[in-house]
Amino acid sequence: METQIRIWRVVPTSKTGVQAPTYFVETTEKDRSKAEVSALKMAQQKTRLSNFNNWNLSLTRMNLRIDKFGRYIKHHQ
Repeated sequence: METQIRIWRVVPTSKTGVQAPTYFVETTEKDRSKAEVSALKMAQQKTRLSNFNNWNLSLTRMNLRIDKFGRYIKHHQ
């Protein structure tokens, strides 16, 4: 089974426009649509703001790689 690491940036935003600190979520599914669903589930589990009706989570796929120390670095291709 092939896997592809995708890194997603999650931005919690309230209906009034206030943004909470962003965080990153990693998925390993090959299919992008399945990876996006999995990333949304992981993002909802990571923050308690998803339990409130006036907070939304927006996902953005990032072009980042993980170095040997576990840090995210920009991928320029």
